[in-house]
This record gives sequence, structure tokens and C-alpha cells, in this order.
Amino acid sequence: MSKEETSKDLDYKTLLDRIYMSLPERTLSSSRFELPRAESMLQGKQTIWKNFSKVAKDLKRDENQLYKFVMKEISTSSAITNGTLVLNGIFNNYKINLTLDKYIKNFVLCSACKKPDTDIVSQNGVKVLKCSACGAITPLPKI
Repeated sequence: MSKEETSKDLDYKTLLDRIYMSLPERTLSSSRFELPRAESMLQGKQTIWKNFSKVAKDLKRDENQLYKFVMKEISTSSAITNGTLVLNGIFNNYKINLTLDKYIKNFVLCSACKKPDTDIVSQNGVKVLKCSACGAITPLPKI
């Protein structure tokens, strides 16, 4: 190897180290995001989603946005009462968690790096999902 090639390799390695040092810590971490699970129970002809507010808080999303999405997907009337969501109709826990997974995929996880470090922001009147881990910006579907 010539002296010039060694110098180029050293410069490359130095630059690469600088880039890694400048990245946010959460980008480099390999900790897994645990998807929150919906806990529901049947009560007569109603389904009670017991931990609805906690799920919205864990996802760092507005409760009303999650509520609106669930109502569109499940197509039933409901109400939020004391942190629980009361759905009119009988829905099993599997159906509710499928709906929650769809919400997480569309409104929480970054489409580029698949990390949950995202925020919903408005750019030029359009709501977008902005990732603080990789910087990707993705337009959100309307609810």
C-alpha cells in the first residue's frame, strides 16, 4: 500500500468516526420499540378498550387522532370515558390490536428507518410524519 492510500484510508476512517459521533444517540441504539397492546373486554353488547388513553400516551400521539382512526376502521359509534374507549358492538381483542397495528404503521413508525422517534408536524398545510432519528419526512394519509 502506498503512503497516499494509507493517508486516504485514515482520512476516511476519521471522517466516518466524526459522522458516527455527530449522530443522535437514539439513532445508534438497537433497543427495540415494544408495541403497546390493547386490553379489551366485552360487557353486554359493548366492547371496552380499557387502556386506550395509556396506549395513546405510550405512542406519544393525540388521543383524539387515535380515536378518529379507530372509529373509521371499525365503523361503529363509541365514546371515551375515563381513559377507556367504549365501542358499541362486539369486537375481539385481535381485531382491536390489528387496528392499532395499522395505526402504528401509518402514524407512528418512520417509513424509512422504522423507528418510533417521530412527530406529526404541519408543513405548508399538510400534516407530515417527521423522524427525529433519520430526518425522513413522510406525508400522512387523511383520517
